[in-house]
Amino acid sequence: MTDVLKIISSAEVTERTKANLLRKSTFIDDVQLTDEGAPLFSWIDISITDLCNRLCTFCPRIDSDLYPNQSLHFSLETAEKLANELAELGYRGGVVFCGYGEPLLHPKVNELVKVFASRGIRVEIVTNGDRLTQASLESLFASGLSFLCVSLYDGPHQVNQFHDLFKSAGVATDKYILRDRWHSEADSFGLKLTNRAGVIEFGPTAKAMSQKPCFYPAYSLTIDWNGDVLLCVQDWTKRIKFGNISTGSIMQIWQSTRLHKMRVGLMCGNRNKSPCVNCNAEGVLHGFNHVNEWMRLEHDQ
Repeated sequence: MTDVLKIISSAEVTERTKANLLRKSTFIDDVQLTDEGAPLFSWIDISITDLCNRLCTFCPRIDSDLYPNQSLHFSLETAEKLANELAELGYRGGVVFCGYGEPLLHPKVNELVKVFASRGIRVEIVTNGDRLTQASLESLFASGLSFLCVSLYDGPHQVNQFHDLFKSAGVATDKYILRDRWHSEADSFGLKLTNRAGVIEFGPTAKAMSQKPCFYPAYSLTIDWNGDVLLCVQDWTKRIKFGNISTGSIMQIWQSTRLHKMRVGLMCGNRNKSPCVNCNAEGVLHGFNHVNEWMRLEHDQ
């Protein structure tokens, strides 16, 4: 927790964003070791749909030619397979529905939540909130949703509006957070914005970050709607794929030589390969405990 406190204290983000980073750190930075003594992933970002109902200026979807809306969805069968594997591992981390689309546009989002929650796995959703109603909130939490993160883009008036909505649905205040995202480009929209691995122009140059460590592959996995495991959630071009959870096991992918080679390189500050060479993500807000364990393992070997 000390490391993330140091980082966010100097970060240009809102207090709600800082609070959310600290909240997640309580379980993301809790290192679970495999039988071989290697750190297990603690955060799985699943892009359950390739649809979004908004066009934000800081998102690649602002250009429909570059990133068009497509009615493509994560399947229940793939979710069942993944959830079973995580249950067998005794997985203590989190699964979040977020990624490259708006999760609540998935036609079976409640069923997906139930698949993981029924196996004792923590499930979160990050949403723009546009599809939330009292009924949908009641259904999501009845299905076993652990936490809901709502990004508010339209203005401060949304705060009371959504607090009232959650109250009407009987959702406790420790089960959700409202992040203010209505800020201007001058203050980075209240976000830790990146250039999405070079897809858009925002923030510092990639060159300025070229020798800075990135911890994403040390603690997290990103899974696309079709089951492809990507390098990280920043890579909107989806250039690097390490396998597919529909046909291979999550542990085979996590322990693969190819992924580990990139993991070690990025932990050591080597961003000279695509897509990392074009990326300006800070990449160290979480994962410091995992990196320590990975380095210990490398030293022991």
